Amino acid sequence: MAAPVDIAALRAALRALPTGDADGDALQRLGRRARRAIAAGDLGKPVRIRVVSSFMVDMLADALTASLLRRGIVAELDLAPYGALPTSLIGQAGQPDCDLLMLLPTHRDAMYTPDLQADREAAARAADREADFWAGLWPSDRPVVQLTFDPPVFRVAAEADGFTPGGALNHVRAVNQRLAERAGGHVALVDAEALAAQVGRAWHSARTYALCKQPFANDAMTEVAEALAAAVAGVTGRSRKVLVLDLDNTVWGGVIGDVGLEGLVLGMETAEGEAFVALQRYAQALSRRGVILAVCSKNNDAIARSAFGGHSGMVLQADDIACFMANFEDKATNIRRIAETLNVGLDSLVFVDDNPVERAWVRDQLPEVLVIDLPEDPVGYVEAIEKARPFPLHRLTAEDVGRNRSYLARARVAEAAGAAGDIESFLAGLEPRATCAPLVPENADRVVQLIGKTNQFKLNPSTWPADALSADDVGVLTLSLADRMQDYGIVAVAVTRAEGADLIVEQWVMSCRVFSRRLEHAMLELLTRSAAEHGCARIVLPFTPSPKNGVARDFLAALGFVEADDGRLVIDVDTPAAAPHHMTLTDWRRP
Repeated sequence: MAAPVDIAALRAALRALPTGDADGDALQRLGRRARRAIAAGDLGKPVRIRVVSSFMVDMLADALTASLLRRGIVAELDLAPYGALPTSLIGQAGQPDCDLLMLLPTHRDAMYTPDLQADREAAARAADREADFWAGLWPSDRPVVQLTFDPPVFRVAAEADGFTPGGALNHVRAVNQRLAERAGGHVALVDAEALAAQVGRAWHSARTYALCKQPFANDAMTEVAEALAAAVAGVTGRSRKVLVLDLDNTVWGGVIGDVGLEGLVLGMETAEGEAFVALQRYAQALSRRGVILAVCSKNNDAIARSAFGGHSGMVLQADDIACFMANFEDKATNIRRIAETLNVGLDSLVFVDDNPVERAWVRDQLPEVLVIDLPEDPVGYVEAIEKARPFPLHRLTAEDVGRNRSYLARARVAEAAGAAGDIESFLAGLEPRATCAPLVPENADRVVQLIGKTNQFKLNPSTWPADALSADDVGVLTLSLADRMQDYGIVAVAVTRAEGADLIVEQWVMSCRVFSRRLEHAMLELLTRSAAEHGCARIVLPFTPSPKNGVARDFLAALGFVEADDGRLVIDVDTPAAAPHHMTLTDWRRP
């Protein structure tokens, strides 16, 4: 009998792995230990992932388990029999035997590759038929992660293979694009062509394929496992949200307090200065797609801020930074403050600092924070962040694009609230406008994303793909918020159904960006209206406690919900409002 796994040592070993270029053998060894611990129940209740592929996945399963655990995901992998793709799916995709389905096809699984002489119309029909088949295997009631088709190993049409209608590479690319167009908010695709390009010539090994039908070489195992794990994190709402940047020798070269603005190495005049510009451009681009930016620097605050707008080489500006911490306290303390200010968990943060001592301190004090291992040469900073894959994205929504601005506005609201003596007058003075709208195709992706990604204000772990939300017996309320500072977009969703005298709220989520704005009071008003429309006397919430949603229970208690004998939270519809929400509330049901 195998000895029990030392869980503390396992987690320490996983943390010790470099954030990029982790040793593949080490990752597999740790994965085997992790799978033993998961099977023994020593790591808690796992997420059940069914992995279906036409190739041998045992070695990948070990690396994938370790990669998932590095991201805080305890996963039990159910490996379909060798060669079971796609026949096993036809009978099992719709059965509730897993929490997440992972499909791993290769270009060899393509069934409708056109003839080399095919014209554009025939090639398009073949790609549509291929994509329709694979998209038809996706269940609608749980998340899906699918590896797209990788590039064929051999190109019969040489350089024309990717461009001529009948080329095999052209077919693969066309199918992958069509899969992306068909993927709903619960489906995350992993770009196999991009992975192959990153790995290079080591992507495929003819001998490895001959021995065990593994389509990629062992040297590519880590990249594949990390990419799949990142996709799982993204589609299940476990991706990171905040990029915390040091300043001196990270965002610019030099120590600004010593060399002043004129002495900073920053700009296109030198290779090193250009590397810092590249990092800033990358960080700003991340902020444009929804990653929140913060600064954590040991510096005089005024001196540190002077570079933002004061140096011609600066790309990042003050309005790009949602939380700015520059003082001489230790960085772990300041990172805790950043998390508190932004109202996110420490496991949402990614820390980038050139100083290995600072990195070691934060890693030791705050193991939940992802600390990026940077090389000595700043030219490699962006690549180091990319390799860690901390911010997976499988669907971009309008709310993602405006998220950094929302957090900046939230910080300004918090500052103003702290200075205000009368909170009621302050909230009313923001001129908040809340708009309730139904589920429509235009907002479905955002609704699915918000339910999936929210952790703090969330009733239970249930997810709701778009198909399930569109069922006839389900009601969906979406709530958007805007004020004189910011349009926050859709920030709250409730999923309801009437059952006799009760309005059951199957799920209720609210973005942490709008905590303390009393949006929960506005949503309760809307739920009360829904209950009245259905003749219900109570609103009932099936609440499942988790390590992260304690704040939701506090909010709900403040609204007047109490725990019933069956453990659900209930409130009578005629319960007086706990506090005014000060919002102009527009409800599509009341024109």
